[in-house]
Amino acid sequence: MWQRVRGDVIGGATAALVALPLALAFGIASGAGAVAGLYAAIFGGLTAAVFGGCGVQITGPTGAMTAVLVSIVSRHGVSGLFLAGALAGLMQVIMGLLRLGKFVKFLPQPVIAGFTNGVSILFFMTAVNDALQSPVITLITVVVIVLSLRYFKRIPESLFGIIAGLVINELFIHSPHVVGDLPFGVPQLTLAQLPWEGITQLLRPAVTICLLGSISALLSAEVTDNMLGTQHNSNRELIGQGLGNIVSSLIGGIPVSGAVARSGVNVYSGGRTRLSSILHAVFLLLIVLVFGPAAKRIPLGSLAAVLMVASVRTADWASLKRIPRARWSYGAIMMITTALTVVRDLTVAVAVGVVLAVVMVIVDLVALPQGRKASAGVDSRVSLHPVHPDVQVIALEGPLFFVGTENLRAQIRKLFSKPFLVLDFSNVPLMDETGALALGDLAERLQRKGGNLYIGGLNRRSLRMLARVGVLKGLGRSRIRRNVESAVRRASMEAAKTANEGG
Repeated sequence: MWQRVRGDVIGGATAALVALPLALAFGIASGAGAVAGLYAAIFGGLTAAVFGGCGVQITGPTGAMTAVLVSIVSRHGVSGLFLAGALAGLMQVIMGLLRLGKFVKFLPQPVIAGFTNGVSILFFMTAVNDALQSPVITLITVVVIVLSLRYFKRIPESLFGIIAGLVINELFIHSPHVVGDLPFGVPQLTLAQLPWEGITQLLRPAVTICLLGSISALLSAEVTDNMLGTQHNSNRELIGQGLGNIVSSLIGGIPVSGAVARSGVNVYSGGRTRLSSILHAVFLLLIVLVFGPAAKRIPLGSLAAVLMVASVRTADWASLKRIPRARWSYGAIMMITTALTVVRDLTVAVAVGVVLAVVMVIVDLVALPQGRKASAGVDSRVSLHPVHPDVQVIALEGPLFFVGTENLRAQIRKLFSKPFLVLDFSNVPLMDETGALALGDLAERLQRKGGNLYIGGLNRRSLRMLARVGVLKGLGRSRIRRNVESAVRRASMEAAKTANEGG
C-alpha cells in the first residue's frame, strides 16, 4: 500500500512546502491579506484537485493572477474582488460544460508569449513597494533563493529564502514590516459582504480573471501532460478550476489557478495521481496550524523577493530571444500584446493579439498560389519506396498556421501507431511560428515516448521558419530531408538497425 502512495504523499508534501510562502506573498500583494492567500491555496486548491481534470495539477494563488487582482482591489475593494472571483468561477464552470476547454490551444504563440511577459511585468511591480521598505532583507532573500536554485535543488527555493530572511530579520535587522497576525480559523461565508449592487461593474474584471485563470491552468496542465505522457480532460479541468474559484471567493480567499511551478514540483517529487494534489491542500493546512506563530514574523521584504524571483522566472525568455530571428510580425504581435496587458488588461490584449495574428494569416493566404488549402490536414500515406514495418508515413496538406495546429496534433495522435514517423511536407507551402513550434513540441513528445520523427519535403520557406524559431536544431538536421523519399529511406535504415540490435 505504502509503495503505491509513497510518490503522491512526498509530492503533495513538497508542493505544500513550496506553496506556503507563495500563498502568503500573493495574498498580501493582492491587497486581500495573507489569510486570503492561505484560504485560496487550501480550500480553493482542494476543490480544484477533487473536481478537476488534471490529477497532478496544484491549484492556488499565482503571480499572474495577483497582478490582475491588485487593480481590482484598488477600484472595487476586497469585497468586490470576492464577487469578481465567484463570477469568474461560474464562467469557468459554464465554459467547461459547453466543452470550450481546448480554446487555449488555438491561441497563437506570440499572443501567449506576450501576455505571459506582460503579466510577469505586472507581477514584478506588485512587489516593489515592500522591497523598498526592507531592501537589505529583500536582497539577502533573493541571493539565498538564487543560490538554492544553483546548489540546493532538492530544497524548495522560496521556503529556503523565506527562512533566511526571517532569521536575518530576527537576529540583526528587526524590521517592523512583517506579515503580522494570521487570524486563521474556520472560514466564514462572504455572501453578506458581496457588493451585489455593483455586479455589472465587476463583469469585465470577472472575465479577465476567468480568461487568465483558464489559460494559466490549461497551459499548466499541458506542461504536466508533457512530463508524464498523459492526457488531461480540459473541460473537466475548467469545471474544477471554476468550482475552486467559487469556493475560494465565498469563504474569503483570492481567485486561484493551476500553477506550473508547483505542479512541476509535485510531479518531480513523485506525484502521479489526484491523491497528490489533494494531499497538497491537507499538508498545507497542517503546516499553517503548526507553524502559524512563525509565519506571522516573516518579513514582507522576503515575500517581495519571492515575488520578484518568481516573476523573472515566469517571463517567456525564449520568446524574446526568438524576436531577431522570427518574422517581424511575430515580435510586433508579442510586444503589442505585452504592452496592452500592462497598460490595459488581459482580455483586450488577447483579443487584439488574436486579431492581428488572423490578419497576418489572411495576408499569407492571399499570397499563396490558387488551389492551396486554407488549413492543414493530414492523411496516412503509403510510400512508393520500400518502408520498414516500424515506419509510418503521414502526409500534411495545406499551410500550417496557428488555427490548425491543434487539429493537426489530434489527427497525428489518432493515426500514429509505429515507433518511426515520417511527416511528408511536400504539399505544405508555408507555416507560421506557432506551427513550427508545434512541430518541435510533437517531436519532443514522440521522443519521450520512445518514438522518432523524420521530416521530408520541406520547401525553403518552411525550412527557414524552423531554423528561425530554433526548432530545426532540436529536431536534428540528420532527420530533416529535402524530399520525402530520402526521409523514408533514413527512417527505414534506423528502424532496421534498431530491430537488429533488439533482436
